[in-house]
Amino acid sequence: MKSLLFFYITILFVLSNIALSSAQQTYPLYKGEAPHTRSLIAADSIGKGGRVTKVAVPQLIVYRPDQAIANGKAILICPGGGYGILAIEHEGYQIAEWYSQQGYTAAVLKYRLPQEDLLNESWKVPQLDAQQGLLFLRRKAGEWNYNTNQIGILGFSAGGHLASSASVHHETAADGLSTRPDFSILVYPVISMDTSITHQGSRHNLLGEKIDSEWESYYSNETQVNKDTPPAFLVHSWDDGAVPAENSIRYAKAVNQQGIQVELHLFEKGGHGYGAGNADQHGNAASWLALSHTWISDLFD
Repeated sequence: MKSLLFFYITILFVLSNIALSSAQQTYPLYKGEAPHTRSLIAADSIGKGGRVTKVAVPQLIVYRPDQAIANGKAILICPGGGYGILAIEHEGYQIAEWYSQQGYTAAVLKYRLPQEDLLNESWKVPQLDAQQGLLFLRRKAGEWNYNTNQIGILGFSAGGHLASSASVHHETAADGLSTRPDFSILVYPVISMDTSITHQGSRHNLLGEKIDSEWESYYSNETQVNKDTPPAFLVHSWDDGAVPAENSIRYAKAVNQQGIQVELHLFEKGGHGYGAGNADQHGNAASWLALSHTWISDLFD
């Protein structure tokens, strides 16, 4: 009897895994060769812990929810890594799975890193990929059953810089659709290129030859907030030793001054780079996922 029960449990486990994997699909971000390509590589370079160190083809890895719980919202997720790597496991796939379980269509953006050997005008490319990701989701809204005006962007660390860049710099595509996200979730984000508060690795990796140019101002996103910037939810910890909390504070103040909805959570402990986090190591900062879900739900009530 026990062996028969074990057999049925095993079958259910396998079937549930098949169901989960079938809900995850990968799509190329562009048709044909991606813009600004200088040199092609055959495959991604993968480092320790599954971190991506070179991106061969920019992609979206999409987690679609069970239609019984679908909430009509989508979210584009930008992993961090100082613009030198993509921490795509714990700041990408794990996060997308959690949001999809809450009813979101969640897409992990495998964006190209600003590597001058692979790209022309490399400092422009991550933002271009994020904008393309938002357009991709907007174009799929009808087919995938979510609202075209409830598509947000989420980013960690340097991915938070990318998400905030997409929030303050947006365009209208040829088909009339906008690259503007409808909300942003910024988790221990790099916001500014101001050398007194920036993450120096992110600054150097992104700007490269454009350090000390007008692009420093362009990518100091707290100075670029305007009336069209979307509502923002920010998470930071006072003990973040990599990216000072002042980044989030300045951005939240700028958004608030425009009369736009913004919520900032400053936790005493948490550090940096924890992804979803856990209460034992990161204290109350590990509550940010549930808090963000509540905030998004309230935003569209």
